[in-house]
Amino acid sequence: MIIPYENLNNRKSDARQSLIEAENILENGWQRRNYPVVDLKKTIPWNLANQSERSWNFYIHSWDMLDALLYAYSLNSDEIILKSVLKIVLDWIELYVDLDKSIPIHDKNKTDFAWYDMAVGLRSYRLAYIYDAYRSSSHSLNENSEKIWKSLVAHQAFLEPDEHIIFHNNHGYYQAAGQIAMGRRFAKDSAVMSIALKQGVARFKKMLLQQFTDEGVHREHSPDYHRMVYKTLSAMIKSGLVEDNEVIRLTYKIEKALSWFVLPNRHIVNFGDSDARYIGSKPTNNQWLTPEMDYVTTNGLVGRIERETLKVFNQAGYFIVRNGINQKDSKFQDYSYLAQTAAFHSRTHKHADDLSFVWYDRSRSILIDAGRYGYVGKAEIGTELWKQGYWYTHPHRIYCESTRAHNTLEFDGKNYPRKGVKPYGSAIGRSKVYDNGLTVLETETKNFKTIRRVRVIIYLPNQWLITFDWFKDNLNENHSIRQWFNFAPDIRTKKNGNSYEAKFNDGEELYISNLLDGVEASKVMRGVESPRLQGWYSASEKDFVPIDSFNYKLEGSSSASIATLFTFSNIKKINLANNNVSNSGRRLKVSWIDNLGNHTVFLNREEGREICVNYKFDFNRIITSNKKLLEDQINRGFNFNPYQDINIKDTVRLVIYDYVVQDFVLYKIIEPYEEFYMPYEKLTNPEKSKYKYQVKNRITGRWVDTQYKYCNLFSKEIN
Repeated sequence: MIIPYENLNNRKSDARQSLIEAENILENGWQRRNYPVVDLKKTIPWNLANQSERSWNFYIHSWDMLDALLYAYSLNSDEIILKSVLKIVLDWIELYVDLDKSIPIHDKNKTDFAWYDMAVGLRSYRLAYIYDAYRSSSHSLNENSEKIWKSLVAHQAFLEPDEHIIFHNNHGYYQAAGQIAMGRRFAKDSAVMSIALKQGVARFKKMLLQQFTDEGVHREHSPDYHRMVYKTLSAMIKSGLVEDNEVIRLTYKIEKALSWFVLPNRHIVNFGDSDARYIGSKPTNNQWLTPEMDYVTTNGLVGRIERETLKVFNQAGYFIVRNGINQKDSKFQDYSYLAQTAAFHSRTHKHADDLSFVWYDRSRSILIDAGRYGYVGKAEIGTELWKQGYWYTHPHRIYCESTRAHNTLEFDGKNYPRKGVKPYGSAIGRSKVYDNGLTVLETETKNFKTIRRVRVIIYLPNQWLITFDWFKDNLNENHSIRQWFNFAPDIRTKKNGNSYEAKFNDGEELYISNLLDGVEASKVMRGVESPRLQGWYSASEKDFVPIDSFNYKLEGSSSASIATLFTFSNIKKINLANNNVSNSGRRLKVSWIDNLGNHTVFLNREEGREICVNYKFDFNRIITSNKKLLEDQINRGFNFNPYQDINIKDTVRLVIYDYVVQDFVLYKIIEPYEEFYMPYEKLTNPEKSKYKYQVKNRITGRWVDTQYKYCNLFSKEIN
């Protein structure tokens, strides 16, 4: 009885379903994503026809087309499947293995991927199973089995030297996994495979601990690679390839960390080389180990998530805000979400996206990352693109990696350098969360050797967001600066003076404006192709769709600040003359008036002290006879702290707490008047009555008895 095929792709089908899938592939061909169908009855296209097919050629030489067949054979022992597999394997061996010496044949004139690092690792575990299955079937050891064995030895010959192992990224991880799979099957019978097993186990653990931070976050700047490596690790544990208890414990931490990189719409945050992959699942799937991943992948139907609203991955370099506002039994899709990347650990999968962020609120993605497009075209060593840190040459790929494709600052039309510079690791600074949900995030980097740059995001979930950028060139050289913002494909924006309005499909609007003087709003760019690409988004491989993109620009400055407001309430007035910032960017005061009231934000980020934001809000007079307006305000669950200093004379001012309990809303009328509390349905007919309720504060968890006197909300003055 042989060891079953290692199901590292986490296939879920049973024996019957797997057989149907295998028969379909054998009859109709195999296809990966949107690449051409490969007819397995014909000669496999091993050669790399052109550089646009690099990813496809990698999958072919990894023998991805055999994965479903081997899984089905492992469950069904169907000889037709094994015979079909054997034909393809022997064809490959004849081309790429020196059978006399059991060593690789490199023919890079025809393909780069026959002995490409990661392809060798993935092919190794498949080849080992094929040899094991063939010699254990009705076939006796013969010429074919000898060829397969010599090919397996050639794979270990390639993997044995350290210089062939890519220790610094996930490719080496898969190389070590291949060694473990080969060695586990044949270590007792072969000294060569015994070495493979020992090497693989040692290398695998070393790379796993090296590639993930102590927080459980992958260091390659791409949450989808975090997911991919984790799923392979989980499958290896299930397959018996990993038995180390330390590694198994780390697996839980890695999965729990992954849950923070899932948007409320159940797509992976597509930083770096991540697709916007949908990972939603049904409650009955049971594919995750932790309740956190159960919750975020099932829209909250099962599992649970941590109560904290801010996750700081200091080592990895990420801020993530995840706030359920006041939804007692809310679905995950109703959460507010913001993730900021402040990571530079290596060139691997790193885009020129320093301090960029994505934002999801009010059940939709708003500001997005460009995506990856694909690994298309190869940048030749010594070319200008190569010097800039680009590995691929397709224009769409180049755009997706560029600084302007991300929600960040751009200096002089250049991309942040990724080659020839020392990675800064994590640029995470100070942060703070207030009881009303107000969150402040600080990050800082040094770019282009002389430019010191700070970004502060001040965010009141479900209400508004401020992006504040400060920079200084230490050589006092002037620069042309762009503060870029890129919107989800379904959002249309229009320029209005020096401000913008963004309209959503449901008619709701977002209002954007500068809060400091001296910047100029650009035109809205959507699907621009010339003179350079702008306003594009790639959700998946080779997908490239137009989106709205714009910037606030500042010319000829060696040190300056830019502050941009995003709010769901219509901006009535911003007095730029009253808004100010210190030269050092340490102190900021901004205010604006919208259809809800007057807002004032004070930021203090003095060095060596806790970062501090003082937010004051003066709520407008509420016309409660407009039931729809009041209903909208209540449904939005305003997140304002009622204990702020609000100037009240003779009018009733309404401040809504940061929680809603069932159908009840807690109000406060500031001194000298009394507090009151009543069910929403009573608001439309406020007779003289007394109500007493017990209210639970979502933040403190305390229950409070309340006793309030009557109040007539229809009048401007208290009765």
